[in-house]
Amino acid sequence: MKNLLWQWTSVFCLSALIVSLSMPIAVWSASAGNPKQGKARYRQYCAACHGERGRGDGPMAKATTPPAPRLTSKDVRSMTDQELLAIIAEGKGGIMPAWRGILNDQELLDMVAYVRSLSR
Repeated sequence: MKNLLWQWTSVFCLSALIVSLSMPIAVWSASAGNPKQGKARYRQYCAACHGERGRGDGPMAKATTPPAPRLTSKDVRSMTDQELLAIIAEGKGGIMPAWRGILNDQELLDMVAYVRSLSR
């Protein structure tokens, strides 16, 4: 009986570990990010398309089809932090690159926090 209990406990713990590792990082909110840190990464990776202030007016913006969106738009402001994080991490439409793997989890959260600050 003791052995059976130990086996079930092990199965439960292993299952919980597998589920937690497979969950996206998108369960956090922008409040977990640092907009000052995000600004540095934004300038490095995003400003060329989205512009210094997120207005979609970067030097590469018109070279993409469709053009880079305004990060200060109502559409972007209405996204949840999780939706915004997913786009930054995974990319979108084959034009917006995926930054997961280039940016770590904290840097992705910092980026979300900075993008949110552009609309304030």
